[in-house]
Amino acid sequence: MRKPVESHRPRVSEFRHLISGLRPLLAFIIMQAASGGLAAAEVAGQEIQYPGEAFAKLDTFEGVNLEDADKQFAAGDIKGAYAAYKAYSFEFPKSKAVPYVLLRLGRCLHKLDKRIAAIQAYQEVEDYFPDDVRHAGAALYYIGECHGQNGDEAKQTAVWARMVKDDGYVTQPNSGTALTYLGGAMEKLGKFNEAAEYQWRTAVSFLKTNPAAAAAARKAVIAHYVGRNPDHDKLKEFYVAASGFDGAGRNTDKPEEDARYWSTVLQTALEMKGEPQAREKSCAYWSAKMGDRFTDNDDLRRSWSDVRMVHEKDVAAWLARMETQYSVKPASIDRVLQWCNHYKADPKLRSGFFAKHAPPMMASMKPGELMELMAKLHHPQQMDEEAQLVMRSIKTDGLTDEEIRQFALLAANYLVEEEVLRHLTRIKDKLFAAKARFDYYQGRSHRNPPFMEKALIEIPELLKSPKYADGLTWTKATLLQNLGRHEEAIEAFRAANKQPDSTWGISDSLVALKQYDQAIKTVSELESLGGGIASQASLRVADIHRISGDKAREVGQLRTVLRRYPKTKESAAAHDRLESYGVALVGGEAEADK
Repeated sequence: MRKPVESHRPRVSEFRHLISGLRPLLAFIIMQAASGGLAAAEVAGQEIQYPGEAFAKLDTFEGVNLEDADKQFAAGDIKGAYAAYKAYSFEFPKSKAVPYVLLRLGRCLHKLDKRIAAIQAYQEVEDYFPDDVRHAGAALYYIGECHGQNGDEAKQTAVWARMVKDDGYVTQPNSGTALTYLGGAMEKLGKFNEAAEYQWRTAVSFLKTNPAAAAAARKAVIAHYVGRNPDHDKLKEFYVAASGFDGAGRNTDKPEEDARYWSTVLQTALEMKGEPQAREKSCAYWSAKMGDRFTDNDDLRRSWSDVRMVHEKDVAAWLARMETQYSVKPASIDRVLQWCNHYKADPKLRSGFFAKHAPPMMASMKPGELMELMAKLHHPQQMDEEAQLVMRSIKTDGLTDEEIRQFALLAANYLVEEEVLRHLTRIKDKLFAAKARFDYYQGRSHRNPPFMEKALIEIPELLKSPKYADGLTWTKATLLQNLGRHEEAIEAFRAANKQPDSTWGISDSLVALKQYDQAIKTVSELESLGGGIASQASLRVADIHRISGDKAREVGQLRTVLRRYPKTKESAAAHDRLESYGVALVGGEAEADK
C-alpha cells in the first residue's frame, strides 16, 4: 500500500532533499522506456477516459449513469457533470468505477476554479485507491498542478517529486510534465548537469505519451549542451536518442552531416542570454566545431559567420566571409535581395551592396521583372531609395494596359496624384482605365475623404460592366458610410443585400443618425435567424441603448442576453458589463459562464 502524499509545505533543506533524491529514478525510467513499460494508452494533457473493456463489465444501471455523467463532462456542462458524478458515488459506492468517478469529481471542481476543494477530492483517490496507478497517479499530478496554480511552488514541487519517485506513478504520461518541471527546479538549485540528465531522459521516455514535456525537455538539454556546457559529442548522442531536435525522428542518425542539427546549435548559441563571456565561449566552441561544413548552405554559413562575429568582434572579417559566401553561387536578383536582408541592420552597408551588385543585372531585366523588383524593395525590404531608382529605370513606352496600371499603382508609393493619373491616362481601354483609377483611390482612401469621394465617382461606370460590378455596391455603401452620408449608405447596404453584414451596416448608419428605435428594430430582426447571429444581435441592441444613453434599457437588455444565450461569448460580455456597473446578479445570471 502506497503512503498518501502529505500536504505540508517543505523547508528549503527538505526541498533540496526531494530533488536530490530523484537521481536513482533515471535508471528506472530508462529501463521502462526500453521495455515499453511507460504508459502508451493515455496521452498527457488529455482527460482520462474510463476503459471500454471495464465499462462493459459494469451493470446496466451503473453504465447508464456513468455514460450520462461523461456526456455532460464532455459537453462542457461541468456543474451538471459534477452533480451526476456525485450522485453516482452515493448510489454505487462499491462500483469498480469509483476511483474514476472520484477523479472526475476533482476534475470538475478543478475546472470550476475551486482548487482547494479539488485537492481534497483528488486526495480521496490517492488515500483510498493508491494502488490504482492510472487514477491515483493522475490525481497526484493534478494536486501538484492545483498547488502551482495557487502560486505555491514549494508544495507543487513536493507533490510532484514524491509522485515521480513511485515506480507506478512515474510511468503515467503526465509524469513527463512533472519531470520537466522538476528538472527546472534542479537548475534553480544550480545542479545543471543533473538537471540536463533528468531532462534528457524525459525527452526520450515521454516522446510519444507526453510530447509537450518531451519538447520542453529537448529545449532544456539543447540549451545546456550548447550554452552552459558546450559538448558536441553529448549533443550528437542526444540528437539521435531524442529522435532529433524536433522529436520527429526523420533521418537523425548522422547529426554531424545534418543541417538541422547545426541550424539549431548555431541559433541557440546566438540567442543565449546572461553573461556575455558565456555566450562568447559558446560561440567560439561551436564555430570551431562546424568549421567549413555546408559551404553551399547560405543560411548555415551566415549563422556561422554571425557566431564567429560574437567572439571575434571583427566586422571586416565578418563582411569578408559574407562576400565570400555570396560568390559561392551564381549571382541573381533574388540573391542580392537575400543579402540586403542580411545587412538590414546597417542601411548604409545594405545600400552599398545593392548599388554594387544590382545595376548590372537590372540592365537586362524586362519591365515586368523590374516592377517585381520594385515591389519587393518597397516591401518587405523597405529600401525606398532603391525602389525609386528601379522605378526611374523602367521604360514605360510600349507597356500593355495591365502593365501601365501595375506600374502606376507601384509608383503611387512615391509619386503625387497628378503624376499617377498622367500614367493612367495612357491606358487605351477606357473602362479599364476607370477601374485603375478606382483601385488607386480606393487603395489610399483610409482616413482620406477626398480619395473616398473620387473612388465613388468611378463606381457608376464600373457598375455597368459585369466584369467589374461584383462587390462594388457593398464598397459604395462602406465609402458612403465612412463619409458620413448615412441616408445614401443605407440605400446602398440594402441594394448590396449581403446578409447579415448589410443589416449591421444599416443599423450603424441609423445609430449615427440617432434613429435609435429604428436601429434596434432593424437589429432585432436578426435574432430570428438563431445561432451565433442571434446572440450578436441581442448584444448589439444593448450597445445601441448604451450609445443612446438609456442605461436602464441597456441593463435590461444585458440581462436578456444572459437568459437567452448562456454559454456564449456575448453572454460573457454581458456578464462583465453588468459586473462593471455594479449590478447585482442573481440565480442563473450570477453563474453565467465567462
